[in-house]
Amino acid sequence: MAAAIPMDKIAGPFGFSGGDFWSFRPVNKINQILIHYSGDSGDNPIALTFSSTRDDGSKDTIKVGGAGPERIIKTDMVNIDNADEHLEHISGTFGIHLDVKVLRSIKFTTNLKDYGPFGHTDGETFHPVHVVPNKIVGFLGRSGFYIDAIGTYNSDK
Repeated sequence: MAAAIPMDKIAGPFGFSGGDFWSFRPVNKINQILIHYSGDSGDNPIALTFSSTRDDGSKDTIKVGGAGPERIIKTDMVNIDNADEHLEHISGTFGIHLDVKVLRSIKFTTNLKDYGPFGHTDGETFHPVHVVPNKIVGFLGRSGFYIDAIGTYNSDK
């Protein structure tokens, strides 16, 4: 009898229907997230870059959002370097920017600590239920100029 192929559980995407669908599900764990801001006070929408290091040392990377007219002037970085650390949860807010509802803030939670929130925390809060299995192994959503929706791929592997 063949072993069952594990299937990811999907949470979301949470947010709105603008932009185009995107998906990032690397083979290895996501070990770096860059949060990009525009505007002096970080009050404009954020863009995200997710990265995973392959076994050969090269990187799988995707950047979502950040194509709007605002210039990116600040970047925060989340490094998940500890071999025992993995992403478990996201939360944040969606709010209005230029008459469009977009991701305004995000917080990443691992099994060891919280990172963030990053961005402007005004707007509607989203707190996805903790999905079982609760290890985040990828992200999906919708974006164009800004991040319109975000969700997670979850696995126990």
